[in-house]
Amino acid sequence: MDELLGRVRAAGTHPIETVALLYHRLVEIHPFTDGNGRVARLLTNLYLISRNYPPVVLKKEDRRQYYASLRSADSGNLKPLAQFIAKAVDHSLTLYVSASGGSDELLLLKELAGYTPYSQEYLSLRARQ
Repeated sequence: MDELLGRVRAAGTHPIETVALLYHRLVEIHPFTDGNGRVARLLTNLYLISRNYPPVVLKKEDRRQYYASLRSADSGNLKPLAQFIAKAVDHSLTLYVSASGGSDELLLLKELAGYTPYSQEYLSLRARQ
């Protein structure tokens, strides 16, 4: 555990990549007889919050993708787990922005395109980039 915390503190990677490492290694080390997944999710959210990211919820309907990303991490490839967590962060940000309403309210790209000289498709492409 000390080695893991040292790696997290010294990580020079993007916070999402670092939190993927933290999450996977904690689950892999399995330091508790029960609750390792809950502790890993808690530490993940505490780390994200400490880096000004919103907390994330790993949804039950994404369980297959979650397990696949963990199996990939078990094989040494953390990228799918980092992508999974990044999508969860994106979802959380979307929820927070849409809940705020007012001038920060989210608009459909189709509606937004009406206020710009750009097409919905172009705006969608730029948003994905």
